[in-house]
Amino acid sequence: MRIAFVDPMFVWPPPGGAPVDLTYAMQGVAQAGHDVRLFLPDRDRWWGERNEAELPVPATRVPFDAAGPTRRTIGPRFREAVDAWRPDVVHLGFSFFLKPCLAAALAHHPLVLHYYAYELTCPRDYRIYLNGRTCPNNYLRTPDVCRRCTFEALGPDLRHGEPTLYAAEYLDARAYTPGYHRAVIAMIQAARAVIVNSPVEAARLAGLHPDVRMIPPGVDTDAFPAAPFPAPEAGRPKAVLMAGRAEDPAKGVDVLRQAAEALAEQRRDFEVRATWRHEERNTPWFRAVGWCTGEALRRQYAAAWCCVMPSLWDEPFGLVAAEAMATGRPVIASRVGGLGELVEDGVTGLLFERGDAPGLRDCLDRLLDDAELCARMGRAARGRIERQYAWPRIVERCYLPLFEEVVR
Repeated sequence: MRIAFVDPMFVWPPPGGAPVDLTYAMQGVAQAGHDVRLFLPDRDRWWGERNEAELPVPATRVPFDAAGPTRRTIGPRFREAVDAWRPDVVHLGFSFFLKPCLAAALAHHPLVLHYYAYELTCPRDYRIYLNGRTCPNNYLRTPDVCRRCTFEALGPDLRHGEPTLYAAEYLDARAYTPGYHRAVIAMIQAARAVIVNSPVEAARLAGLHPDVRMIPPGVDTDAFPAAPFPAPEAGRPKAVLMAGRAEDPAKGVDVLRQAAEALAEQRRDFEVRATWRHEERNTPWFRAVGWCTGEALRRQYAAAWCCVMPSLWDEPFGLVAAEAMATGRPVIASRVGGLGELVEDGVTGLLFERGDAPGLRDCLDRLLDDAELCARMGRAARGRIERQYAWPRIVERCYLPLFEEVVR
């Protein structure tokens, strides 16, 4: 098969998230013997000066002027480039408001749509998280409500002389119009299949397309090898790690701080380590370790007694939880979004209810008292990642059958 991966926001080297996911998927499909080509803009509108390093697969850079892709140019330019390659199937990756324009231009090919968070059902900020809870609205079904909410959120930015790219693209795509909503629905219905990362988003698409696939991201188990469980040392605190964007309030760091503060009244044999930069908020039991990537992040996982993901929003997946599990560490996570699917309560870690600091405190207390339980859960976590979430398994189980079905 010849598979065109079209991604107007692809960036290399990747900052994380969707570009990492797409890279492993493309490489896995290519290793299975298929002809793969990435189509991306020649100008990186979103991420600054990137796309300069050698790309991970054969690629075509689609030419644009200094403004980058717009509502009028994105479809014709990509269509010309993709048509010249004559693919058997087109995988349309990460994009915000210009995605319907691009999908319409490529609809004469067998088309697979991929959504990495909640950008399809929450134009406000693609997180479906509002006022401290999961928003019950859904742009696909309540477009008028969601348009008002988006204008409230983007209003100050839209009135600014130089709006952010997100707001500018919202205006350029005319995403505030009823016609745009009709284009989104038409895009979904014209696709052969729709990929989402989260069971929450799959449920929000129910009835709008007959083939919605929940395909989680994978984990590079070579990049995150299993590490020996750290032996307890007298006088040395047991490390509890919160990795990822700890500075984002929706990630729940304040819930973790509350839980740790309550626990510190009973015991002082632990230290929470969070990958954020607010050292001024350090305490004897809480330490900011800064943003960590690569080998530094692997060392943090390996040194941890357990890892915590106290998210308040419905995480589509929870990549840092999966990385911790690959390292062989149990994960304590809030029961939200994809985390409830990833972490097996009582087997590979512990789950607690969203925002429940006392519940999180009890989970921490339980694991900190039981090295054998932590090690056993860590082994089970590594096994679960190897069986279900290692990238070769994801490609073999999910992507290859999908593309084969689409071209039949």
